[in-house]
Amino acid sequence: MVKVWAKLKNSKSRLIGRIVRCYLSRQGEDRHHARPHSPRGLGGIVSRSGTLTYEAVHQLTQRGIGQSTAIGIGGDPIIGTTHIDALRLLNDDPETEAIIMIGEIGGSAEEAAAEFVKQYVKKPV
Repeated sequence: MVKVWAKLKNSKSRLIGRIVRCYLSRQGEDRHHARPHSPRGLGGIVSRSGTLTYEAVHQLTQRGIGQSTAIGIGGDPIIGTTHIDALRLLNDDPETEAIIMIGEIGGSAEEAAAEFVKQYVKKPV
């Protein structure tokens, strides 16, 4: 991952995490066959937990709430995309009306993200 991170550092590409999970439900298609994602949704998800990402998506889908984007950033030592990076993307996305942020135990990233939300995010989180 250190080699990948170094290669992408000065590129236009975005490193999400060691295990890349970014499910885009736009235009009615699921690009990674990541069921149970629901297309054309209004909610964005950013999570450090893959399992909790699936759980949140499942519960939203069961209630008829689709997802604009679900980003699993992981909790690995090599950080590609942070909660704040993902929150900024979802906040700027006109198709995302609300955001779910899921953290995990350990570190202070979630606290920093909560401060970012208070200061900059204009959507419900």
